[in-house]
Amino acid sequence: MPNYPSDITITKIEQVTIEIDQPAIGCNSGAKEIKQPDPNGKWHERIARIHTNNGIIGWGAISWGTTAEDAKRALNENPFDLLNPEDGVVEQYRGLENALWDTIAKILNKPAYQLMGTESYGNGLPAYDSTIYFNDLLYDTKADGLKRIENDVKKSLADGFTACKMKMGRGNHLMERKAGLQRDIEVVQLARATAGEGFNILVDANNAYTYDEVITFLNETSNCDVFWIEEMFEEDVELYRNLKKYINDKGLNTLIADGETRTREPLEFYDPFFNAGVIDVIQHDMKGLGVTGWRKLSKMASEHDVKCAPHNWGSLLGFFLSLQFAKTIPHFLYGEVATLTSDVIDTSAYSFTDGTFTVPENPGLGLELNQDVYQARYAGNEDWEIS
Repeated sequence: MPNYPSDITITKIEQVTIEIDQPAIGCNSGAKEIKQPDPNGKWHERIARIHTNNGIIGWGAISWGTTAEDAKRALNENPFDLLNPEDGVVEQYRGLENALWDTIAKILNKPAYQLMGTESYGNGLPAYDSTIYFNDLLYDTKADGLKRIENDVKKSLADGFTACKMKMGRGNHLMERKAGLQRDIEVVQLARATAGEGFNILVDANNAYTYDEVITFLNETSNCDVFWIEEMFEEDVELYRNLKKYINDKGLNTLIADGETRTREPLEFYDPFFNAGVIDVIQHDMKGLGVTGWRKLSKMASEHDVKCAPHNWGSLLGFFLSLQFAKTIPHFLYGEVATLTSDVIDTSAYSFTDGTFTVPENPGLGLELNQDVYQARYAGNEDWEIS
């Protein structure tokens, strides 16, 4: 095991909530009513800034509801005692894990991915646009709504993506059930007609479908080459076994993806699914599970030839964390982009071309805070600070 610096201690930790610019998109299958999105709407992301006695400031997204009282235990501790690159984060500091990766990598003057894994598998990391929600339902007429979906797909293409994810399940609450399923089918057919071949279409129902509805959906979109179906219904090994058999018998290439809503479950929850060979892609949340959890999950997945595509929604920082981790595993499939931006977070060290991202060699997680914006808007307005 490497000898890490023993004279580094944490002198201050602060939490600040930063504003994130969100895309103006519609709802998903969990919504009970249609609401027009605010074009100037903001999301908020909590970050921890960890100060050390040698002047390093590491920062990253907070997870798992970390409080000032939780963070107080880390004061005067060596950050390498809280997060050892070989073993991962100590459980009681899990909420600070993302910021700790940035901190220790900056101390060692290395990009974080070099500490997250023992191997590096290069760049060209694929990502998909995940902003195509029920945007058609924001309009008074079906024709105008479908035109919006067409334009959304065209925007994905224009933005350089080679894949998008579309929300399914309009019949769960917002339309009559059969009509909603038919609209789901129509928007997928429209997306394929708009994008042409060579563009991957992923769909996600947030568990709003029944098994029979999934079969109908796959039958009616069999000419659309749907890349994956995600969380179409609640996890059930036997239903998934039947679904997998149907996909194979039908000669479809569609993958089954799952895991987003089980981030807080023991990872062993998915052992029966892996053992049965009924899941192709595992998707636990990147920010919530963290790199330490994802290292264990990715090992479980690799033993069953399952691909990894960390879930990321509502977190600008979670996406870039997933890219750092992605460089350390050979079975990474996709990153999830919510096209979020922030004037206080500088992501320019990462490059995007032809649907793929390149991770920088900068120390830490490769992100910077715009100090002019931070000092003007956030300095002195922290949620809490301990020292």
